[in-house]
Amino acid sequence: MKVEGITKKIMEHLKEPITIKELAKKLNMHPKNLDVKIRVIRDLGLVETRKGRKGGVKLTREGLYLLEKGEITLGALKLQIVAKDRIGLLADISSRISKIGGNITSTVLEREGDKVIIYLVVENVDKDEIETALKDTVEKISVIW
Repeated sequence: MKVEGITKKIMEHLKEPITIKELAKKLNMHPKNLDVKIRVIRDLGLVETRKGRKGGVKLTREGLYLLEKGEITLGALKLQIVAKDRIGLLADISSRISKIGGNITSTVLEREGDKVIIYLVVENVDKDEIETALKDTVEKISVIW
């Protein structure tokens, strides 16, 4: 999924909360036309809306991530991770992957002596991001697919 054109222009203005009326003025668009586009972006989970006096529209964490990256792969990675076994290791790995916007959909663990081999299926992140996030936690990361 790539962010480009009017979608990118809209998302660039949504880092901070803003009303549809204010945003429409900045983009020189009719508010009703903008609202249609905002609803599509919202349905993808990239923006959140809030009604009322302090209401407006702003990017979600996922929307900020997509805007920063410019594009994301909607596929998943299956990883093999080797690390020294310890209490809390899986929780630490899960937390670090979550902080970079990753979503773990499957986990399998195997113990071999004092090592653990962890197989993860992860969405929304690439191998380089995972390696950076886990560099001081694990010994080896391999992509299976």
